Amino acid sequence: MLRECALAPPRCLFDRVDLSIAMLPTQRMPFWRTVYADIVRLREEDPGVRTLVRGMLSQGFHALLVYRIFRWCYERRIPTQPLRFFIERFIEITTGISMPAEATIGPGLRIHHFGGIIVHAKAVVGEGCTLYHGVTLGDLGGWGGAPRIGQHVLIGAGAKLLGQIDIGDHCRIGANAVVLTSVPPRCVAVGVPAVIKKSATKGRDCVLEDPR
Repeated sequence: MLRECALAPPRCLFDRVDLSIAMLPTQRMPFWRTVYADIVRLREEDPGVRTLVRGMLSQGFHALLVYRIFRWCYERRIPTQPLRFFIERFIEITTGISMPAEATIGPGLRIHHFGGIIVHAKAVVGEGCTLYHGVTLGDLGGWGGAPRIGQHVLIGAGAKLLGQIDIGDHCRIGANAVVLTSVPPRCVAVGVPAVIKKSATKGRDCVLEDPR
């Protein structure tokens, strides 16, 4: 059943965005597998050792590593309070990144340019995603749920994804975009409120209109 898509005037063909929901990281994952995937992402631009060391010394990687440790404990119901509270606050102060252990983040996350990144405790982020500074994955002011992000999604600096929405695989969210409704796979969303502009990657096109 079609519903009006607030991202753009055309109607959205997807009642729920057609992304790999079944593949989203909602189950336990081996700790070292996720950390290794995060480290591999640091070498995308340059496989050199210097690039790897610089990435591992970055504030974004520090915040992510702390999240991975406490997420591992959280999944196994290992009590970490009040230590976790103080360490998470310290990370927020020193890096400007808030990623609570309750959030579900898949392996291979890359954080470019730390600072001002807020992830809601109920948010879900798929594998191989990229966040730039100033990104918020949040609710609608205490209600409305949190976003679910598909695989290999890039979210630009200052973008705000709010409410219980689904972002399809291989999407690109432009800098400072405010996304309030779901985005089909392989699309680019830009603007305030966000408007779908074009297909983000090669492959299946972004479908916006009812073909009938």
